[in-house]
Amino acid sequence: MINYLIFFILQFTGVIGAFNCQGGGWSRETRRNQCFSEFSHKLTAQTNPKDIEWASGKSPMSIEGVQVFAMYMSKAQKLILSKPIDDVEVSLEPFEFELITVSPVTVLAGKSVQFAPIGLVNMLNSGGAIRSVEYRDGLVEMGVKGAGEMVVFASEKPASCKVDGGEVEFKYDGCLVTVEVPWSSAALGVSHVEFLF
Repeated sequence: MINYLIFFILQFTGVIGAFNCQGGGWSRETRRNQCFSEFSHKLTAQTNPKDIEWASGKSPMSIEGVQVFAMYMSKAQKLILSKPIDDVEVSLEPFEFELITVSPVTVLAGKSVQFAPIGLVNMLNSGGAIRSVEYRDGLVEMGVKGAGEMVVFASEKPASCKVDGGEVEFKYDGCLVTVEVPWSSAALGVSHVEFLF
């Protein structure tokens, strides 16, 4: 069992945080936090997209009809596709954590392409960088605040990718599309990213 498990909802994704805090505590002798190795053990737990309370908070998100979720593990840099009730196992050594960005997969209209935004993976809260997502026939347009490696799940390789109107190179590996997003001085740091299928 993971020592501490939290979730929260962003505008377009959810996040599950798993933490193994066992074996740590305040030492009266040293007057600081200290590791007590006899209480530190590897922990394993299971989580799934339904662990996120999608309908709660200030900005509830409807997941009605969602068949598949893209779950991106930030520390492991691994993508898992999961049905809403499929469990994903997380194992953590003492004092380790894993942040899992959970994104509903959308099938693009007029195409058989599945797509899910993940976010800027160089940030702890990768999905928090996503400011907007619009789906059109074979086109996904996103507003992304910040700079770094933008990652999305796509079941097919995009024909092209643009950042702020200019075509850019991207990497497609194992259904993950990665594109470098530079800092945008326009529009308060929000870049316009397009994926054409």
